[in-house]
Amino acid sequence: MSPAVPLDRRTALLIAIGVLLAAALGTALGTGFRLATRLREDIAAVQTASTLQAYPRELLREVSGLRERLEVRAYVGRSLATLRGSTHDFGVRLRALAAIDHDPAQLASVQRRWRGYRDELAPVLGFRGEPYVDSDAAATRLSGDGHRLYARIERARLYALANARGFDADLATVTRGLQSSASAAATRLRLLLLGGVLAALVLAAIAAWLLLSRARHARAAQEARERTRDILRTVREGFFLLDADHRIGPVWSDALGRMFGREDFAGLDFRNLLAGLVPEPTIATALKYVDLLWGERANENLMKTINPLSQVEVKSTDPLNPEPRYLQFDFHRVTGAHGVKYVLCSVVDVTSNVALARELQESQVGANAQLDMLIGMTRTDPLQLASFLDTADAGLKLVNAILREPARSDADFRRKLGGLMRELHTLKGEAGALELRGVADRLHALESRVSACESRPALSGDDFLPIVAKLDELVEYLRGIREIGARLARTDAEPAASPADAIAPILEAAAARLAQDHHKALRVECSGFDAIPRPLAKPLKDCLVHLVRNAAVHGIEDPDLRRTRSKSDVGLVRTRFARTADGYELTVEDDGAGIAPDAVKAAAVRAGLITEAEAAAMDTRAAIALIFRAGFSTMSEVSLGAGRGVGMDVVARTIHALGGRIGVATSPGKYTRFKIHLPAAADAAAAVA
Repeated sequence: MSPAVPLDRRTALLIAIGVLLAAALGTALGTGFRLATRLREDIAAVQTASTLQAYPRELLREVSGLRERLEVRAYVGRSLATLRGSTHDFGVRLRALAAIDHDPAQLASVQRRWRGYRDELAPVLGFRGEPYVDSDAAATRLSGDGHRLYARIERARLYALANARGFDADLATVTRGLQSSASAAATRLRLLLLGGVLAALVLAAIAAWLLLSRARHARAAQEARERTRDILRTVREGFFLLDADHRIGPVWSDALGRMFGREDFAGLDFRNLLAGLVPEPTIATALKYVDLLWGERANENLMKTINPLSQVEVKSTDPLNPEPRYLQFDFHRVTGAHGVKYVLCSVVDVTSNVALARELQESQVGANAQLDMLIGMTRTDPLQLASFLDTADAGLKLVNAILREPARSDADFRRKLGGLMRELHTLKGEAGALELRGVADRLHALESRVSACESRPALSGDDFLPIVAKLDELVEYLRGIREIGARLARTDAEPAASPADAIAPILEAAAARLAQDHHKALRVECSGFDAIPRPLAKPLKDCLVHLVRNAAVHGIEDPDLRRTRSKSDVGLVRTRFARTADGYELTVEDDGAGIAPDAVKAAAVRAGLITEAEAAAMDTRAAIALIFRAGFSTMSEVSLGAGRGVGMDVVARTIHALGGRIGVATSPGKYTRFKIHLPAAADAAAAVA
């Protein structure tokens, strides 16, 4: 049950006045009714008294007439009957007057005289004998009963004569008293009616004042509603009220309709408003949050920090404007004398704010990227940087050529994606080794675009447009690095060294960065690199970067695990290049965890490269060979250092392109060794490539 709403003073005063006037009017009507009844009785009594005044004389006349009829020996039966009727009527009217009269003392004398008169008339009225006797000698004469009747009539006549004046005086007095009482009652009734009329006029005046006041307040309320409507029509925020049942009230701002593309908000459940905009768990959390606001002890300012709808992404349903919008919901309690009445919800479109924040963030990221670029360039040997930029320029030209290759079938598109992934991964590895984090991040983003295309069920040329856009950004970024590098280049630069001389610093820098990123400790030993022919420097550098990264990420354990295996905390990666009788040999060996064939087969099954039946039939050699398959990786997540399943595939393709072969030797928990054999003609093949 909802609590009673207290009355204001004005309403209470009006009710009190109304009650008093109603009571006064009721009293006046009750009193008037009683006075009217009294007046009616007094008038009836006056009429009765006036009628009674004629009865004594009438009775005297009838008694005298009865005596005369006895004297002339006439028939007296009819006269007796008339006298009996008159006597009865007088008694009845006198009793009626006594019942009406409000002053019994005035009527007491009349009643006393009437009792004497009635007693005298009683023998006459009760006569039942024969008053006459007939004889032949004396004719008709009075009988004994007739003489007695005559005597009683005479006594009654004498009593009537003696009391005639008294009767008249007494009845006149009674009549005047009744007339005076009726006049007084009529006067009081007139005054009461006048008072009632005045009270009615007062009530009418009050009613008119109330109507005018109500009309004035109604106009003021209407003006207030119109002003509120104007405000709700003008504000850019969406406003509405929520009750305890999460229902939207009957008033809301027009901006709400524009935000949500609907107009039927009255009585709408808040859950239904949010349905389709935010996930169901967020809706459930938002409803619980609103319920908390109804608590008396809820700290509204503190609760704002846990608002689950502080920023909601709304997917656009407008095909002309598919960009998502962002809405911010704020909740405020509306309280009254008895606690919280409603929860006011305001909704603001903060899309522009979010866009501005993103622009600021992108600007910050761009500034940080420029700073990282400058820092990376200052840490990188100018010759190594120039070599990388040349390599990147050639690699991106190859990427552009791959993108331009005509493709018609899905297989053609996927072949293009594989080539793009290999080239980008190679460039990313070298950029990471040189600590050019901005370049590595952009190459990683390009890889993510390529990977997203690979996951699509069907491909078309339009799917490559985002890759082209990102590629243009990378080209511009590298052009900026080249321009800055040219400005920072020393005018007294030393003569250019062999490209092979830059390999060792690149590997050492890559190892240091990867060790830091993966919380490991390792070092790289390089030997024989001065014997690398110039044509082989570029492809072998790419292979070495991938192999060292693979050793740092997958092979070398973290220091705690190495100590449990009685190893030094610092992992070691040995690289050695040497000439052989029939060509060249490159060895990369680490003292890490080795390769577990079962783990390799399980990862290949998860990646969909082989089936479980094929995995069960594989021997150790075939299982280890899986690491060179495109798309294979034992990492569950993609990172800047690994997880794409491209690095070892690039190594295998590069070595095979040079006409060489690669072998793997491993001992779980002890070491992994990659031995690459290249024919003597490999340098010529590399020069042609």
